[in-house]
Amino acid sequence: MSKTFAFVGNLNRSAPPGQGKGISVFQFDSQTGDLSLASEFLAIDNPGYLAIDERRKRLYAAVEIPAWNENLAAAFDIDPSTGALSFINMQPTLGNTTCHLGFDQTGGVIFASNYTVAELGTRPGNAVAAFAIRADGGLDPAFAVAIHEGPDAVLPTTKRQHGHCAVPSPDNRSVFVCDLGLDRIIAYNVPGQGDRLTLAATPYTQFPDGAGPRHMTFHPNGKQAYVINELNCTVSVLDYNPETAQLTIVQTLPALPDGFSETNTCAEIAVSSDGRFLYGSNRGHNSIVTYAISETGRIRLIGWTPSQGIGPRNFAIDPSGKFMLVANQKGGGIAIFKRDIDTGSLEDTGKRVDLDAPMRIVFGTFN
Repeated sequence: MSKTFAFVGNLNRSAPPGQGKGISVFQFDSQTGDLSLASEFLAIDNPGYLAIDERRKRLYAAVEIPAWNENLAAAFDIDPSTGALSFINMQPTLGNTTCHLGFDQTGGVIFASNYTVAELGTRPGNAVAAFAIRADGGLDPAFAVAIHEGPDAVLPTTKRQHGHCAVPSPDNRSVFVCDLGLDRIIAYNVPGQGDRLTLAATPYTQFPDGAGPRHMTFHPNGKQAYVINELNCTVSVLDYNPETAQLTIVQTLPALPDGFSETNTCAEIAVSSDGRFLYGSNRGHNSIVTYAISETGRIRLIGWTPSQGIGPRNFAIDPSGKFMLVANQKGGGIAIFKRDIDTGSLEDTGKRVDLDAPMRIVFGTFN
């Protein structure tokens, strides 16, 4: 009988309003939406972002500590019967404030994105690094890197780099790095293990000044991508040309209601597995915004659901599609919502998991 687990990365260093507990593992009941604590892995600092390889039963965590000039990526085995984690190894990410990990489509390479709050010119200073994954699931040292600022920048710029995610294209030809500081998505050819990162035929997509492209996801059809812009609080639809790696912005809609004037930053974005609905998170308005996706990939605003906490940094739809878990980083822990598969709407179940600083939730189902 299969078991589904929810793995949660929590800040445990300087994480007001309290101290998190590393990586929390919960068994998930897909009938009720209940979470029951199965295990914890405490011997890791600030595991902010998690990425899971379900097929190989492995979990990867980004160690995100802005005070360090260089952060780390850690690898774990997953016990499929209990969800417990077993440490394999870790590697330096060759950059500062590692905030995202993303696999290529083969699962043999993982990309780390570094937000960079270190002083300009502080080494190693890379915005993105690529790691080969060993046969045992461990990480080899980074084999390819790229810098987005200063004299060694892959493209000229006078702005500070803030790499926030690296997402491979569905065909695995390109990897797109959202750089919030540059207001660009930079496109690289997906490197073979041991190759360098080289710019794709269309090297970047420029966003409006101050947009802050943060996270990106592709539609299941592989023809459109969706980007949530952290700073101007919008969501953009982009058409994707696999031959040239060109991303063309074709639509941008607000992520906030008209008239909302308080401070807000956007965070996570996700498409439902059936490709019919798009969701984003607002930190300040403290809500999940929902859009309907048309057959052309364009979006239509449906509305907002309160996140039932403060600072919803991340959320995840469970494998059945019937529930959404929202990680409220700044207060409120994890809120559990029932999701209507036909309408995309979210309904608060009233169920909560008390965690001090949840940053990222990923699901894994194992037989």
